[in-house]
Amino acid sequence: MTGDTAARVLAQEGLRHIEDAILMVLDSHPDGLRNSQIADLLGLRSSILDGQRNYLTYSVQGGLMAGGEVAQNRETKVFSKVEATR
Repeated sequence: MTGDTAARVLAQEGLRHIEDAILMVLDSHPDGLRNSQIADLLGLRSSILDGQRNYLTYSVQGGLMAGGEVAQNRETKVFSKVEATR
C-alpha cells in the first residue's frame, strides 16, 4: 500500500468515526441540535480568520444529509437524525 493510499484509508476511517459520533449525539437529542452545539459536544469547535466556524462538523453533516441520515430545518438551522423507515 502506498503512502497516499494508507493516508486515504486512515482519513476515511476518521470520517466514519466523526459521522458515527454525530449520529450518536443526535440520537441523544431527538429535538435536534444546531451545528455549533454538535461541534461543542464533540470537542470539534473551530474557526478560521474569515469567519467560518465549525466547518468540519457542518461539512460532515452535509454528507449525512446527502445520504438521508440527517435532516436540517432551514428555518431553525437545527439538525436531527432521520428515522429509518422499513
